[in-house]
Amino acid sequence: MNKKVVLIDGSSYLYRAFYALPPLTSPKGEPTGAIYGFIRMISTLMKELNPEYIAVVFDLPGKTFRHEKFEEYKATRKETPDELKIQIPKIKELIKLWGIKILEIPGYEADDIIATLSKKAENEGFEVIIVTPDKDMMQLIDEKIFILNPVNGELFNREKVKEKYGIYPEQFIDYLAMVGDTVDNIKGVKGVGPKTAQKLLNEYGDLKDILENLDNLKPKLKEAFEEAKDRLEENIFLVSLKDSIDIDIDLKDLKKEKADLVKLKEEFKELGFKSLLKDIEKSKIIEKKVEQKTLF
Repeated sequence: MNKKVVLIDGSSYLYRAFYALPPLTSPKGEPTGAIYGFIRMISTLMKELNPEYIAVVFDLPGKTFRHEKFEEYKATRKETPDELKIQIPKIKELIKLWGIKILEIPGYEADDIIATLSKKAENEGFEVIIVTPDKDMMQLIDEKIFILNPVNGELFNREKVKEKYGIYPEQFIDYLAMVGDTVDNIKGVKGVGPKTAQKLLNEYGDLKDILENLDNLKPKLKEAFEEAKDRLEENIFLVSLKDSIDIDIDLKDLKKEKADLVKLKEEFKELGFKSLLKDIEKSKIIEKKVEQKTLF
């Protein structure tokens, strides 16, 4: 049986959890919507995947190697809302109580840490499941690397990417470079949206071949590519995930530890998470602990 490692894109999911749920508050009146959404996702994942190796990966505040090369990168992105910021320490505390490792590296985005660990794990014979709602990560999919979208439960392999986006994972970097990303302040090729990018990649294979065959394109499209030629190189750098950063982590370090269910129960009670509390109360581990205490 294949060893399996689950890598959760904590930063992407934080925002999803925060914006997807109505504003919840604890009995003390503190905001808890992002905490509840995030922990509910972890709880569901643990039941469905039961991974032996698992980590949640976060971005750290501050600039990354991409900002060093292009100052405008993510310049249009809004600040993290204060209401979300104040929930992050509690989310991290609960993840640790669950026995799950947290990874953060200054100067690198969560995506790059996940890219590097995925490659490392695949080379060591692991099956990798990346849990993220971020389509940019599709470029990482390989024979043993899959992506699970926690929002709708879709699991992506090579063929599923082709079915959904009309291109294969290895074409995703070129696709993102052409289409651009307003959220990350990456300007694509004027007039090239997902459908045009998909059509061009199916016809020519990659961006290099598209640029070598500009004379075959419609005049307006040819002009747009010529205008964007220099910028496309920059875009490729920005959208390519770095899978060879220096991480001093052995995959064995990501082995899930025993959850501190007693403390988790206390935390859930304080936060007013009744349904999560019920999940823990149903747990056989708690029952075993109670039985052991009555035996001695």
